[in-house]
Amino acid sequence: MRAAVRLGTRLCDALVSRWKAVLVTLAITQILATALFFRSIEHNGWLTYQGGDQIWLYTTGWLLQGGTLPYALVGYGWPLMLAPFSVVGGSAFVSTLPATIALDVLVLGPIALLAVFDIGQRIGGRILGLWSATLWVAAPFASIPLFIDRYHEQWVDQFLPQALGLTQLADYPSLVTVVVAAALVLRSLESPRLSQGCLAGLVAGWALALKPANALFLAGALLAYLLARRWRQGLAFAVALAPAAITLALWKQRGLGQIPLFSLGAAHEAAGAGSIAVQASIDRYTHIDWGVWKQNMSNLREFFWSARLAQWVPLAGAVAVARRSVPAAGLLLSWTLAYVFVKGSSAVASVETGSFWRLVMPAWPAYLVLLAGIPLLVPTFSRRLGGRLTAPQSAPFRTPVVVVWGIVLGLVPIVVLATAAPQRGPERAVEINGLLTPVDGSYLQVRAQRVGKSVHLTWEDRGRFRPVFYRVFRTLRPGADVSCERFGASRCSLVSTVVETTRAGAYLDGSPEPGVTYRVAAGANSKDDPSAGDIFVISPPVRAP
Repeated sequence: MRAAVRLGTRLCDALVSRWKAVLVTLAITQILATALFFRSIEHNGWLTYQGGDQIWLYTTGWLLQGGTLPYALVGYGWPLMLAPFSVVGGSAFVSTLPATIALDVLVLGPIALLAVFDIGQRIGGRILGLWSATLWVAAPFASIPLFIDRYHEQWVDQFLPQALGLTQLADYPSLVTVVVAAALVLRSLESPRLSQGCLAGLVAGWALALKPANALFLAGALLAYLLARRWRQGLAFAVALAPAAITLALWKQRGLGQIPLFSLGAAHEAAGAGSIAVQASIDRYTHIDWGVWKQNMSNLREFFWSARLAQWVPLAGAVAVARRSVPAAGLLLSWTLAYVFVKGSSAVASVETGSFWRLVMPAWPAYLVLLAGIPLLVPTFSRRLGGRLTAPQSAPFRTPVVVVWGIVLGLVPIVVLATAAPQRGPERAVEINGLLTPVDGSYLQVRAQRVGKSVHLTWEDRGRFRPVFYRVFRTLRPGADVSCERFGASRCSLVSTVVETTRAGAYLDGSPEPGVTYRVAAGANSKDDPSAGDIFVISPPVRAP
């Protein structure tokens, strides 16, 4: 036994002495494992299961790069990051999938790995940092056999592609930004420089820009500053959130015509119940539905190997981490529980359908670090490791670096959104089945020709993504095929009916009413199933001759 302990100790010392090489190896392993996983799951070219939200996000980015501000139903951060890709790739999100997946896997993935390592080493030295990083790489794949076979589709085909950055959704960039913000918060607790708290606040603010629900992370960050009694750094962190908060308010006000947090509708405003409206609106974002949460925990017991073990991991890990750092334990536990209880009890959160995992995904790094800390509870383990658990000294980020990131994350977004013109009319985008879809005549060129009493539609698809299917829309009678409402920006919905789904480039409509309006849309999904999936681009209207 003693020989095994000595061997393990020498191995740990060897790994810690070469920690940079170990991290590089882990990063390469993570990329290769993700690539192999991608090949093993159901996909259509670069297209994996995404759910449809990526269409709204990408269309928003495409509109922003053209100087148009659309109906602001989503956060502004990821569309702004997608906007440069749309300059080259055009209006269809499928055209830029290789580039955005490469961004997630090759750039954001290693950044998340380094952030997890840094959180671990702030708590228990480089040995805990490397252990946390190893769990981070292995956990997504090691978790697969822990679910029953009939849950394979929800976990493997639907959730893990999102958790590994194989989609164009905002969830993975959101997760990476949150974990980087957490690492910067812990670093700022060790430095008297206010610039370190400012940098942590700027990154946390960008997490809000990506997904406003990441405000849940702020509870853990502020608790860490309170427990560490770092009042000045906490204040700097809070002040640095201001650019993102102002930009988000501007985005919502110009896009929706109101700020949802402070509005519940005209009826409340007319009654003069401003404070009640604010209170009720906050409750809408923080309400915990215990009925939904208990049902999800019941479903977890049905599908997972040991629900009790999964539930107790963060509590046991928090006790272990608290023995090393109470502020770090407060950060990690509050961060985890805020998402699990608030987002995990949302009306749309369901373990059974798999949506639960996507909603609580930003808490995954905290959960993993807490899991990594549990061995510290073993009696005499910490004493045997001794100085190996001491956190290394890290040089603070220089003020010019903080200023540059302040310009990139704070100033640039507010300038872009302030100068963009709110969308007016359906010329560039319309909502189809609740998804904002680009209208692009250069992608789909449609022609209508009268053949006797019939109308012959032909179209040319100038996109490069294959295979796709096409849906032909037609109004029931002559007139407009969209219905628009004016908020801050116009919200226009397509009111046509699908008359044909085909893979061909033509459609013959027999005896339509003269003057009806046609559109053709292109669609694709991971299963290459024409009866499923969301369309990603639609043509301008074409009237029957």
